[in-house]
Amino acid sequence: MSILKKTSTIFLISLASIFFVSCSSKNENINEIAVTECTIAGAKAPLWACGNYSEESRFVAVGSAPMSKLGHDFTRREALANARTNLVNDIELEVKNKVESYMNSTGLKESESIERVVTMVSRQTSSKVLKESKQISFWENPKDNFLYILVAIPKVNIEKAINSEVEKALNSLDKI
Repeated sequence: MSILKKTSTIFLISLASIFFVSCSSKNENINEIAVTECTIAGAKAPLWACGNYSEESRFVAVGSAPMSKLGHDFTRREALANARTNLVNDIELEVKNKVESYMNSTGLKESESIERVVTMVSRQTSSKVLKESKQISFWENPKDNFLYILVAIPKVNIEKAINSEVEKALNSLDKI
């Protein structure tokens, strides 16, 4: 074998080795990313599906539904509706905390007034959540045939709406 052939063979073997090593390390990285952090009904699930997920810039919530005989689309709509309901409930808690904090800081501590403002603001904010929230992920549990959906809405959108609605509600209280 000539030196040129030996060099070419060694080069090709080295190149193939590097390729296989780099492919195997890429697969390890993919597996690291795919590692799940919770279990639902015996299946490894994404962390968000277990409800242990939050984001700094968005309100997020999970909804689930069992696979229906009416089809996948029906199940998806049911899970989406459940997720949006959970999102509304989380945001209503945020509204209540914000209103109570504001009213306490201004000296308006009447619980009836607080509840009226919370109710007024929650209604308006809820409709915004239902219109503007988006599905951002989904997961189907292979063990129990439930579909999980993650929905989100930017906090900025909700905080602006809350502040605007609190101001309107407080102004309407002043007129009573």
